Amino acid sequence: MSENGSYFYHALRVDRNVCTGCTHCLRSCPTEAIRIRKGKAVIYSNKCIDCGECFKVCPSHAIYIKQDDFELLDDYKYRIALVPATFIGQFANDVKTSQIYACLKKIGFTHTYEVEHAVSFLIELYKQYMAEHDEIDTFISPYCPAIVRLIQVRFPSLVHNIIHLNAPLDIASIVIRQRLVEAGIPGEDIGIFYVSPCAAKIAAVKSPAEGKKSIITGVINMDFLYNKVKLMLSNSKSIVEPINHSLTGNDVLWGLTTGESRNFNNSCFAVDGIRNAIEFLEKVEDEEISANGLVEMRACDQSCVGGVLCPTNRFVAKQKLKARAEIIDSKPKKEDSDHKVAFNNKEFAEKIAEMVKIDEIKPRSILKLNDNLQIALRMVENMKRIEGMLPGIDCSACGAPTCNALAEDVIRNESKIENCIFAHKKMEEFYKVMFDIWGEDLKTL
Repeated sequence: MSENGSYFYHALRVDRNVCTGCTHCLRSCPTEAIRIRKGKAVIYSNKCIDCGECFKVCPSHAIYIKQDDFELLDDYKYRIALVPATFIGQFANDVKTSQIYACLKKIGFTHTYEVEHAVSFLIELYKQYMAEHDEIDTFISPYCPAIVRLIQVRFPSLVHNIIHLNAPLDIASIVIRQRLVEAGIPGEDIGIFYVSPCAAKIAAVKSPAEGKKSIITGVINMDFLYNKVKLMLSNSKSIVEPINHSLTGNDVLWGLTTGESRNFNNSCFAVDGIRNAIEFLEKVEDEEISANGLVEMRACDQSCVGGVLCPTNRFVAKQKLKARAEIIDSKPKKEDSDHKVAFNNKEFAEKIAEMVKIDEIKPRSILKLNDNLQIALRMVENMKRIEGMLPGIDCSACGAPTCNALAEDVIRNESKIENCIFAHKKMEEFYKVMFDIWGEDLKTL
């Protein structure tokens, strides 16, 4: 393992000019992916799952989330805004969905397509997959990319439990592109831009778990686009144009906790929050929990409305989406939209069903020490021995989050046991190590 490991693309970045090495991020990371080196935070690429916990706790805003250049829109004649319902939930109750769509058009998008259009189709694919794999008892939803990556790096034995289908945002992108191509639009003229509520979905677009390249052209941070739309709304008295809504209330609620599990009659679990997910997966792996059926897991509290790029309070946004779902369900049912007619076309549906299947999701375990089993076992023994020499107080003064993490770093030749301040007898050596870890500007301990 190295600091510059490249298992995944990562949207989370550290601005070294702003970072103060405060250790807030280091202590909050659920996969121990952060170290302090020379007074600055360093993210270990092969451990990070882009959950955004570090982003949330950084007091100096040194950790940021990279998005694609907005000017990338100019490269395409047809510019599709791939919008999750969560985005609509960020706005006040008196703002109509049609107004938001109209603003997106004025900003430069030619089409707006909500991710949840694919939900009803995906539910059927879930059920079909589960029926075809009766050898599996626990089916883990592929919805949250942070959870998928968490399983890949920390619970590799559970990779086969992930449903091998694309997430709704991928399916929606495949569907809208396919429909435009079949309408005669050249593929090179189509740019699909996903509006993301979190870092993990940005990373998933850039580096899908299954290794295939995504057809999504670019990703835009939700808070960035929200501010552009909000400003446009405040400067316009009436920006309304009719929108053909073909979503159901159930579709709108898909992005909330229990949004998936509520569609299945058998035993289901809905877990949100990265710490809760880790605890649950540990018990499933140790067979302390018999989680038969669908396990819906979301890294963020309250699911996507709790994403780190959502500008509105998650509970307020949740209520907004529930209200929107109730309004949609209370209206008289209209004739099927063009979208639903397309899915009723057997040939089209079968083509999409094949396109959204995932052949393989590979484990990328951070626990693996060496390809040679005998060498790995010796490394484990040495790691235990080194950890036994450490104080076990997890003070993080060494630049690692825990004594166990330091022992692992030592075994991997990425640190040394002398970095533990309690291993020093001479103050000169102590200060030399402290300056190396925290920087020359260190004045006090």
